[in-house]
Amino acid sequence: MTTELVSSEPARLATQPPPRLDRIAAWVLLAGVLVMYAAAAVVGERETDLRHLREAIASGEVTEVRLSEGLEDSSRGYVGVQIAWEQHGISYSTTVTQASDERQARQARRGNASTPVAVGDVAEFLTTDGQQVRVTGATDPPYGTSTEVLGFTVPGGFFVAQLVITCATLLLIGAREPWRATRWAWAWLVLLTPVGVPAFLVLGGSTGLLRPRKPHRRLTAGWAFLLALLIFTPGS
Repeated sequence: MTTELVSSEPARLATQPPPRLDRIAAWVLLAGVLVMYAAAAVVGERETDLRHLREAIASGEVTEVRLSEGLEDSSRGYVGVQIAWEQHGISYSTTVTQASDERQARQARRGNASTPVAVGDVAEFLTTDGQQVRVTGATDPPYGTSTEVLGFTVPGGFFVAQLVITCATLLLIGAREPWRATRWAWAWLVLLTPVGVPAFLVLGGSTGLLRPRKPHRRLTAGWAFLLALLIFTPGS
């Protein structure tokens, strides 16, 4: 997915070490990316499925959960209930539909076949291989605004940090001829994929890390765009 450059001048420029100021900026950005990822894992919540939770309950790794407000004891109908728990220091959540009886459960399944349906008490529904869970409280209220970082749902303030880091990275891409890919190729990867920024900061030459062995062979914009679409496409 690479091609040789027609002119030797870009290749020559792509082998030069980065200026000191660019190198400092790149290292600051790389540190910022790592801090943001670590913070997302600490304060964020990863959406998963019921199977993941049941496996954790069966193994004894999860014994406590938090539930959002469900049906009252005398109520009829069905309602979505969010389940939240911690596992290995990471917060997870999933959603089930709580139904008051089997008739309501059938209606709920017709309305949303992809969501598991619990008839009656949700905590009892979660009992797996004889392992029960204890409800310790309610789930945290949702963020006013939210975004996603590495699959974690985080407060909207993370979007501002992502935007600043992305814009600063694009400025570095335009400042000098990058390694391993053309300017436009790196720009597509940064703009369209979640791994573009750290990939450029490590491999693009601004930090001076991992100098390429064959600098004359670089990813071009068209192939980078197709690669970005392949990475971005869900299920790819």
